Amino acid sequence: MPATPTPSTKDLARKIAIALTFVGMLVLLYFEVCKPVLSEDATLQRLYTMTITRGVGAVVFYAILAFLGYGVLNPLRRPFGKALLFCIPAALVVVNNMPILSMIWGDAYFVHGEPWYILWFALECLAIGLFEEAAFRGVALLIIAEKKRTTKKGLFMSIVLSSAVFGIVHLANLLAGASPGAVFLQIGYSFLIGAMCSVILFKTANLWLCVILHAVYDFCGHLMPTLGAGHWWDTPTVIFTTVLAIATTVFYVIAFVRMDPRETERIYSQETKH
Repeated sequence: MPATPTPSTKDLARKIAIALTFVGMLVLLYFEVCKPVLSEDATLQRLYTMTITRGVGAVVFYAILAFLGYGVLNPLRRPFGKALLFCIPAALVVVNNMPILSMIWGDAYFVHGEPWYILWFALECLAIGLFEEAAFRGVALLIIAEKKRTTKKGLFMSIVLSSAVFGIVHLANLLAGASPGAVFLQIGYSFLIGAMCSVILFKTANLWLCVILHAVYDFCGHLMPTLGAGHWWDTPTVIFTTVLAIATTVFYVIAFVRMDPRETERIYSQETKH
């Protein structure tokens, strides 16, 4: 059982969180105002910028999460095997986000298939997964649910609210030039993915599983739109994706309905909370 943090330890954690937040804000402000050119290649410029800014944002939120003391940062939280099994339906969903059939049939193809591009795209997806899961599941969801977790209704409302916020923030993509239809579709997907990751976090108390699922989902879903071209939503893929999405939704809804709210106590227990 972990030792209860002393006042000096909590004070040090608070100071570190504040310092990292301040430095992170300066870095983000620098990129927003100065818009440094890191590459003459437009694709690499975007990948470099997104990876750095989201990575910095992730550091800030993990510092905040560590200060809050929620018990979700142990990557091997027991029972780890059962946690992995619980994530299998979600893993099928995120991997299915890759347009496999379209790539096999040649309908989707790489424009930038060089290893350097793919590596930086993977790093961007990881940075986004780290940042968004820490911000919306690790901090927002757990703060919202802290006083509501004693009832299933409270947990449900916490999941809905945090997932709705997660979806709505994607409206910012309109400012980046995305079409309204694509943005509203992304909001819907983001809400569902957010809700799925919320249930997984409550059941497993392992934020890293959510990070991996989020990163793989982005990698599989945005690889071709970012580094490739063509058509990737063929009829078989749409049908299979719809069936898989419905089955996965049913699985996690049933899992949530069967979940005892007391399971969340290991996230909020005094031994793991500052």
